[in-house]
Formats: sequence, C-alpha cells, structure tokens
Amino acid sequence: MPDGGGRIRTMRVSRRVVRLAALAAVAAGLVTIAFVVSLGFDGAREAELVRLRLENRHLTDNLGRVETQVGTLASTVDELSEQEQKFRLLAGLPDLDDDIRAVGVGGPLPEAAEREEFLAVSPQVAERAYATAYDAELLMRRLDLLGSSIEEAADSVEMHRQVFLSRPSIKPVQAEESWISSSFSQSRMHPVLQVNRPHPGLDISALAGTPILASASGTVTYAGTKVGYGKTVEIDHGFGYKTRYAHAGSIEVKRGQKVKRGDMLGEVGKTGLATAPHLHYEVLIDGRQVNPREYLLDDIIYE
Repeated sequence: MPDGGGRIRTMRVSRRVVRLAALAAVAAGLVTIAFVVSLGFDGAREAELVRLRLENRHLTDNLGRVETQVGTLASTVDELSEQEQKFRLLAGLPDLDDDIRAVGVGGPLPEAAEREEFLAVSPQVAERAYATAYDAELLMRRLDLLGSSIEEAADSVEMHRQVFLSRPSIKPVQAEESWISSSFSQSRMHPVLQVNRPHPGLDISALAGTPILASASGTVTYAGTKVGYGKTVEIDHGFGYKTRYAHAGSIEVKRGQKVKRGDMLGEVGKTGLATAPHLHYEVLIDGRQVNPREYLLDDIIYE
C-alpha cells in the first residue's frame, strides 16, 4: 500500500516459488546441522586422541618404573644365584645342571583383546610390555628354582649337623691325670677273671670322682647297674650310634634324659668287675662294637 492513500497494488506469488523458498530454507538448516555435527565429531576425535596420548604417557611412565624394578630384581637374583652355588658346595651337593638353571619360559600369547588394547595405545609400548613380562616371568621361575635349591641345601646341612652332633667325638674323661690303660682288642687277659676274652672298648684310668662326659648328643637309654659293668650309662645318639660308660662310681643322669656332647654323666669309679678306678668306654654302630679310638677327635668343640 503506497503512502498518501494511492491505489493499492497487488503482487501474486506462485506456489512454485513458495515451495522453492521453503526447500531453500530446509536445505540451509540441514547444512547448518551437518556443519555443527561435523564439528562435534571432530571434537570427539580430538578428545579421544588426547585421552590416548595421556594414557600412552601414563603407561610409558609406569612401564619405565617396572622395567627399572625388574632390572634391579635381576641383579639381586644373580647375586642370590652365586650364594646358592656356594651354599650347595658347603652342603656337599652337586651344582645344578645348566639345563635346569635355564628355566625356559613359554606359554600362550595374551588374549586378542589385550593385545589390541596395547597396540591401540602404542606398538612400541606393547613390545616393551611383552618383553618386560617375559623377563619378569623368567625371574620368578629362577627365584622358585633357587628357593628349592637353597631349601635342599639347608636340609642337607641340617642333616650333616645332626650327624656331626650324634657322632661320638670326644674323650669321655678329659682330666689331665687320665690315660688309656687298656685298648680295644679281640683277645686280652681279663684283669679279674684271668682268662683271655675280647675287650670291646677302651679303659681310661683316672682318679675316683673324675667327671665322665657324654661323647656326643643323644638320649639316655639306660642308667643303672649291670652285671660285670657295674654302674653303667648308655646313650642312643641316633643314626645308628650308641655309647656305653661303665664302672662309674656314681650316675648323674636318668633314663630318657636328653644330653649334649660334654654333659656330665657321672663320676669315675670301680664298680662291677674292676680292680681300680677307671671308665670302660664302648662305641657301637648299628649294634656292633667298634674301636673307640677312631672316635677320639681332639679338635672337636663342645656345644
């Protein structure tokens, strides 16, 4: 409508033009939406890349620390291996075979999902992680082997120690004024009976009242009087070793009592078939009487 009240002009717009305008508006809207969506996708990708970079850095840092720890552990295991070899030598055991020490490592690869997770972060990180896992597994197997070997050596040492403690090793009369007056023999003249007969031990002469000592650790199995032997103490030392102490003037232990090498069992006397104060000392192995001289060791230290 013109100003001033002039004639009204009429404009006609066809439906086709209206449709075109509407389509143009819709198209413009779709383009705008597509642009916004594309910006969103790009942002999501960028965020994912940032997350992966951070995760990669975190994994790399942690992996570096683990690699350092594994390296330190490897040095410790090497030192332990050297000590283990010395320990086996001291225990009288042969060294482990090289094939046994190799402790081969094998087994299935990681699950596919686990491999993809590592590879998605970084192929280099994945390779380092697998190598570190292999080294760690190898060290664990070496530690298990060394532990078993050291335990075996410790058992052997303890066995040797027990055998050593159980083995008759000292002269049962330690007084300066003592001497061997009669030796182990298959035949000798008995001083009382005046007949030839075996002498299955040593006679150690000493003053009456001189202490009689246990020649090894063990358990007293007899403490009393026997015909011919007089007052007698018998000890079971284990591992087939037994000792007998006869003609004592007194007995200071009881049956079932535990004794150690060097413990006092009684005092020298002349009970039983004896002409003067002395100790009759016997050593038995698996029930057989042997020469006690072979079990008098001057360099043994008491417990």
